[in-house]
Amino acid sequence: MSFRVTAFMVVWSVLAVFSLTRGQLYEWPDFVHVRYGIPFTYAVHTLSTLVGPADVWMIDINSLMFDLVLWFAGLVCGVAFLLTRVQKKIKSSND
Repeated sequence: MSFRVTAFMVVWSVLAVFSLTRGQLYEWPDFVHVRYGIPFTYAVHTLSTLVGPADVWMIDINSLMFDLVLWFAGLVCGVAFLLTRVQKKIKSSND
């Protein structure tokens, strides 16, 4: 496997983990919460509401599944693209 393919896999995997674990804090006056997941929000952690502090998690398994499928499909497509480019270079250099 070439260095480019390995580097792509590492960078894409780091981006996927970052996108799934990064929380985006929203501080509205009556509703403070953190959303997790890029591009689909799969979890919302409610920290405060109008009536006071809260500790509520709402998790959407379907959105988490779509996030994972999207990121891993991108990884597979990117690696397949890079590998076909490497194979074309090998074939053209042998001719």
